Amino acid sequence: MTRYIGSPGQWRDWITRFPALDALPPAERKELLDNSSEVRLSAGETGYREGDACSNFILRIEGWSRIQRLSANGREVLLYRVGPGDSCVLTTSCLLGVARYPAASTAETDLREVAIAGTTFRTLLNQSEPFRQFVFEHYGRLLSDMITLLDALKFRRLDARLAELLLARTVDGLTLADTHSRIATDLGSTREPVGRILKQWARKDWITMARGRIEVIDRDALTELATDQT
Repeated sequence: MTRYIGSPGQWRDWITRFPALDALPPAERKELLDNSSEVRLSAGETGYREGDACSNFILRIEGWSRIQRLSANGREVLLYRVGPGDSCVLTTSCLLGVARYPAASTAETDLREVAIAGTTFRTLLNQSEPFRQFVFEHYGRLLSDMITLLDALKFRRLDARLAELLLARTVDGLTLADTHSRIATDLGSTREPVGRILKQWARKDWITMARGRIEVIDRDALTELATDQT
């Protein structure tokens, strides 16, 4: 459940984390602060659901969330993640187009973010060149990340993408705590083919597996596979 902490404008130090916004002219900076609120979510809570109205521009302060959509056959597909310093490309898109959310957001960790009133967002977007530049720079970067993901889903082999994911997410350089189903969702696949690949790697002693955990043994082998573009 989304929780708004305090009344708008009380939580004002967030802006220092975004230098471009902190450097806005005094009147614009004050308007932004006076119409912002802190939001907190616990891991597993829903940020927004598919079909929800979009009323605030969101900037993430701490924590991670996943944006996913259900396919026609009921399979969950990860679109992208939102982390510290990010905005949400779907939120921006919905505010610009006055549309409802076409996907859902779930907190992967406890998180904090700032919600800027949609009316303030639109006013500053129309009147402030620095604010407009900030919004579209974030929007363009996140949109590019989404296109990269779609390109990988279409053109890269599943084993190469799985190797890349394991290498990127090993928490201490060795171990990943996650389920096969969640990994498959993140790769836009299903549990069965991901499980088959992991078992093959375990037989080759590239990894070891326990319940809910994967330990990387041969990072060089996975790195070679992850960089294979064929």
